[in-house]
Amino acid sequence: MVLPYRLNASIIARKDSKYLLVKKPRDKHAWQFPQGGMEAGESFQEAALREFREEIGTDKISIIGSERTIHHYDWHEKIKDERLRLFRGQEVHLFLADFLGEDSDISLDKNELAEWRWVSTDELSELIESPEYLKIILEIINNGKDNSAN
Repeated sequence: MVLPYRLNASIIARKDSKYLLVKKPRDKHAWQFPQGGMEAGESFQEAALREFREEIGTDKISIIGSERTIHHYDWHEKIKDERLRLFRGQEVHLFLADFLGEDSDISLDKNELAEWRWVSTDELSELIESPEYLKIILEIINNGKDNSAN
């Protein structure tokens, strides 16, 4: 039996031409955008906003445009969480958003994340390990420049 993909939603938050990256407490594929699995009855946008609020500690963001689905990917390492063993990997739906708050509004969920930082697109290339993920992120960012408020 082939396991399904876990549905996931994520927000690429931007402020002053920089993007909010968070670091998971692991060695491989540690840097990513705030994200998490969908709950029953949620839309992808609702899940993305909830996960951002839970992980970053604020909802001071404004979604720009519509979602873009990243290619499905299989888990990279042995999964410790029993709930995730029900899936072969994730299907991530990404949203570009303007961050409307201040750095002082950010209060990471330390149970899930080790650190955060604002990065340029050049720095994204240094921190994001998956070429497929990086390619889609840069497409979303470049397409969003047409709707730039920052």
